[in-house]
Amino acid sequence: MNARTLNTLLQYGVTSDLATKANSAGLTVTKARSLSQKDMVSKFGLSAAEAKILSHCVRREPIDEQIVQLLLERSNFVCSMCKGQKGPSYIIHHIIEHEKTQDNTYNNLIVLCPVDHDLAHRGGLTLSLTESQLRTTKEKWEQQVEVENAQKAARLIQVNDDAIDYINVKRIEELCVRLFKEIPQTTLTANLRRTGTLGADGSFDQKYVQTNLSGGRYLFDYITHQEAEHYKQLMQEIATVTTFIDLDETANAGYAELKASEGCYAFFIGGVCAKGPDLPITASTPTILLHYSRRHLRIEWILDPIFMMSMSAITRIGGKNRYIIYCLVRTVDLQADKTNLVRASPLLIAQPNKWVNKTPAIAYERQYAEYIDDDSSDDGADDAQPDGAGDAVQ
Repeated sequence: MNARTLNTLLQYGVTSDLATKANSAGLTVTKARSLSQKDMVSKFGLSAAEAKILSHCVRREPIDEQIVQLLLERSNFVCSMCKGQKGPSYIIHHIIEHEKTQDNTYNNLIVLCPVDHDLAHRGGLTLSLTESQLRTTKEKWEQQVEVENAQKAARLIQVNDDAIDYINVKRIEELCVRLFKEIPQTTLTANLRRTGTLGADGSFDQKYVQTNLSGGRYLFDYITHQEAEHYKQLMQEIATVTTFIDLDETANAGYAELKASEGCYAFFIGGVCAKGPDLPITASTPTILLHYSRRHLRIEWILDPIFMMSMSAITRIGGKNRYIIYCLVRTVDLQADKTNLVRASPLLIAQPNKWVNKTPAIAYERQYAEYIDDDSSDDGADDAQPDGAGDAVQ
């Protein structure tokens, strides 16, 4: 099967199951344009109805490949209306008919299953899907997908080791011992023991590192040996037996549920602020207060700056950043001004792979333009958004 051909057929508004069938039979867009419907039936095994649909679709202007990919990713590759309950097949549908506007922009497209696609084309019939219904449902479903994907990635500790800015190595090791009676081995354990970074029991040898490896400005001021990946793997082991709750989602549920999270392990994704430490970082360097604030909520994390992982991380911490923070919720207190004050101990802080962008739906076109310009869905401009922008859950 040719993945390129399959994707191209989807760009022309062919359903995923028909695109798969045509692709498996070796039927390309070029062939579908040049062949008669009768030939597509006799030579490629399509039904007469399938040949008619395919012949019609491939004469349209194709939807941009990047827009198709963005649509499918933001809908989790299922129908935005039924969420895949009516079947796994899907089609890229024009909310306002293509024949009327030839509008292939993101805002005029939605992922539907064949059943809901038929309903969307039923015009004034009672069971039809209106333009307003399609747009509203698309927006709500994409928001839900974004939240669920961010939560799933967070709970699986899906972060890149080179995006990790802070590791509370002792706290992670203590948690491993409590959960597993030892520090589990990772793919990096043997190598880190050889370099002297880890002792015989697998624990971090801070004295050896400071004496023999560190350049002196901060603890990890040397060419590291994938220490970040090692501790990420330990966190992944921890996640197999520990549920990390979504702290933002819990906060949205109200004070009672937030209070009940005391003593729980959690993750938070959002724009947080801090004042960075001065160099060199020593044992007497003051702790860093990392915080997040919005109406009736403030979350504070206290960081030991010695465990910042790089010079760029130290520089970055002195401002506002979108981070994913894994932590232990220590206390939750209701302040006199009705603010819920949460204090938590961080385990690991990284730049997240997935997050929720709280930009209104009307900005989809701008988002897509930025996506193309950057050749990436990681919009670094969000780091400078106001409090609350880019959070995990709203």
